[in-house]
Amino acid sequence: MAMSLVDGTGFDPYDAGILADSWRQQPNSPAYCTELTLDELPAALAAADRVKDAAIRDSLPEHLAALPATAAVDDVVEMNRAAHR
Repeated sequence: MAMSLVDGTGFDPYDAGILADSWRQQPNSPAYCTELTLDELPAALAAADRVKDAAIRDSLPEHLAALPATAAVDDVVEMNRAAHR
């Protein structure tokens, strides 16, 4: 039912697994705010690393501060993607 509600709002639903694995979608994981396609999402979820992602998350204020005042959404998405290259 939830999947059909998501689909009905125009988004592509994806079952990312059990609640215990929800950390794979937390801030500064490879899947978070990176505007991936549905085909790219499984690999990003699999690449999540609790220790590495926590370090990236903790460096976020420094990276955000380095963005220009005129930064757009695309700039933030690129910043998040670059953190996992």
